Amino acid sequence: MFKSKNECNVVYKCTVRLLDDSDVLECEFQPFHKGIYLVDHICRQLDIKEKDYFGLRYVDTGKQRHWLDLAKSILKQCKDIDPVLFSLRVKFYPADPFRLTGNGRIMLFQQLKRDLRHGRLYCSMGEAAALGALIVQEELGDYDELIHVGDYVSSLDLALRQTESLEKKIIELHKKRKPGQHPSVAMDEFMGIARGLETYGIDPHPVKDHRGSLLYVGINHAGISTFVAGKRSQHFRWNEVHKINFEGKMFIAHLSFTDASREPVKKTHNWLQVPIRTRLPLSMEMRHRANVIFHITK
Repeated sequence: MFKSKNECNVVYKCTVRLLDDSDVLECEFQPFHKGIYLVDHICRQLDIKEKDYFGLRYVDTGKQRHWLDLAKSILKQCKDIDPVLFSLRVKFYPADPFRLTGNGRIMLFQQLKRDLRHGRLYCSMGEAAALGALIVQEELGDYDELIHVGDYVSSLDLALRQTESLEKKIIELHKKRKPGQHPSVAMDEFMGIARGLETYGIDPHPVKDHRGSLLYVGINHAGISTFVAGKRSQHFRWNEVHKINFEGKMFIAHLSFTDASREPVKKTHNWLQVPIRTRLPLSMEMRHRANVIFHITK
């Protein structure tokens, strides 16, 4: 961790990696600054108006990921980290991505592209091809048979499982797109598809159920979901959630809902968390009722 030599006015330096890892910002903070100071500063620098949707992540000395707490001292949260490196990420994905404007919407688009590349935005091959073609349209523009020859999309990092078959489908769809469209059209169409996917805004955390079977749990604006082999196995809407809290290594969600017979149901699920990188972020979207327990271990 770097700091100025003047101990009367200590200034610490940190690096913030943006959504395109090749882009970074060098920032400074002082011992009394809290997390909100750095997030505000970054959002001002990038002209992001909807700052509440964004956050800064860092990795501690134990290789665990954390969100920078806005209400706590920056220095106390990363005192043993040297050099200090943060990553700007979308922390809360809006139910309607089009409520973000300007650079905020562009950053959300970049985050979703990143999610597709890293496999978090899990989808079918057809959906991946449609999303991939929109990325190609936004980055390369209209299809031109004199320029776009051979497997021209292979140089682009589009999806986690970017097979030759997927690339061929992407090229087919890119060729069919109406020419002359502004890049923002492709960007908005991409986000329109992405927000309809079950994995939109989901940061999956590995857990084991009562049988010891591995599954993943995640939360987004629509509720709490579990996934098995990339497919959603359970979903609890926020209007079914009564209370959420952490107790030690457990993330507990208290739920109640009405079954097909319209009778109130209360139920308990116990999911043992395997080593986890970060806590599930609780957002303003979370409100409302069975008992679901996530055991979280580091």
